[in-house]
Amino acid sequence: MTANMTIASDILKHVGWDSKSDWYVGIASDVSTRLFHDHNVDEKNGRWIYRDAQSETDARDTERYLLRNYPFQGGTGGGNYPRYVYAYEITPTTKE
Repeated sequence: MTANMTIASDILKHVGWDSKSDWYVGIASDVSTRLFHDHNVDEKNGRWIYRDAQSETDARDTERYLLRNYPFQGGTGGGNYPRYVYAYEITPTTKE
């Protein structure tokens, strides 16, 4: 397993001191649909981040690293050929 540490670091910096358990981490091939439709994240006012891992393997390894080493919400999955790693703050209107 070789996590993309640049992406992991970007996500951790974005989350900052917030409780990691208040954030969801996942991977997707169509990150906009996944974040703003499937998870119902507020595109304009929500707190979210995504990065392109360039490959499915890097995306899956980075997601696995974040979920194993920090108390983020989420689970492995991501559908077919995901290459984006994303995180968003869980709110009463998001769907996990």
